[in-house]
Amino acid sequence: MKITIITPVFPYPKPGILPGIEKYVQNLVLGLKNLGLKVNIITSYWNGGSKFDRYKGIPITRILDSKKILGKLGSILRLNHITLGFNLMLKKIYKIYYDSNVVIFTQPLGFTRYLKIKKIPVVSIAHHFSYVKLFQEYFELPFFHYLQRRQFNLHKHIIAVSESTKSSLITHYHLNDQDIKVISNAVDTEKFNSNKMSKNIKEKYGIKTILYVGPMIYRKRIPVLLKAMRIVLKKIPDAHLILIGKGPLFNRLKKLSHSLGIHKNVTFLGFIKSNELLRYYASVVLFVLPSELEGFGQVILEAMASGTPVICANILPMSGIIGNGGMTFILNDSKDLAKKIIDLLENEEKRLRLRNNALELVKKYDCIQISKEYINYIKDLR
Repeated sequence: MKITIITPVFPYPKPGILPGIEKYVQNLVLGLKNLGLKVNIITSYWNGGSKFDRYKGIPITRILDSKKILGKLGSILRLNHITLGFNLMLKKIYKIYYDSNVVIFTQPLGFTRYLKIKKIPVVSIAHHFSYVKLFQEYFELPFFHYLQRRQFNLHKHIIAVSESTKSSLITHYHLNDQDIKVISNAVDTEKFNSNKMSKNIKEKYGIKTILYVGPMIYRKRIPVLLKAMRIVLKKIPDAHLILIGKGPLFNRLKKLSHSLGIHKNVTFLGFIKSNELLRYYASVVLFVLPSELEGFGQVILEAMASGTPVICANILPMSGIIGNGGMTFILNDSKDLAKKIIDLLENEEKRLRLRNNALELVKKYDCIQISKEYINYIKDLR
């Protein structure tokens, strides 16, 4: 069986601006390959790289889009998604995927009707339904939703990463329930595990460390975590918060940590190498995801697989993923979040119990198990 995955982002040779989707695709690709399937990747130049490349033996073809030519201007009104889809019709590109048993789109692109005309089965991935939060999104998101709704209605075969994502798609796009299959995100449990613990990290930041990993964007609600940290430090002055990731709010959040008077106990690391990230996951005491919206919450799985208890907001799907492997707090309530952080930092026995629960829970999200669900679903598309 040959599967072609068409994705604007793929984290090779370097991670990019959509870490959640990039990790999702990476885990899917490796899982399918390890099960013996022939996998092919068609992507953009957003993550760098050359026209033809290989990732762990998997062929990668990169094609042009408006962003590669015009820079940031090329992404206005999702023109990059449209032009990337247009170039899939080029004869030399079509030759790469024409004989695929199925083509998987990780994000909506323009001109996907071409594949329907060529009678190539298409599966579309839905991560979450995006709501307008910032001024520029009033211009961007309507075009994204148009592309997504059109693609979903055209090809029908949709995989949602959670029940909450599925529910949002039905509500906003009026899709048929039977056209949507829920298959969770996956995590590489051989890559993310507690054996990656680093003594150097523990010595540098102490033994009462809290970690956040993700982009510095509005919906992640990082100010809630920073304000909670101010409360935590009054009770536990040697606690330390580590934030990994970058984004448009990076500098503003650093300034907020200074204005809150907590900057000496907060470290912004920006982007770090993947091997280094594994060590941070396994070396901290707690992982906190204050986000108000996630299609799934890939970082939760990575923390749990690393043996680190998770605290997240009390909303689905995140609260459903952690189960008894972590705790939840009232969304956007920094006082409640601080209370939960203090509770776990001071209660080693409770942390150990949550850690063991997390390690057991995460087994069902292993890459191989989730890839098997994909294969079973694809087989039924005949």
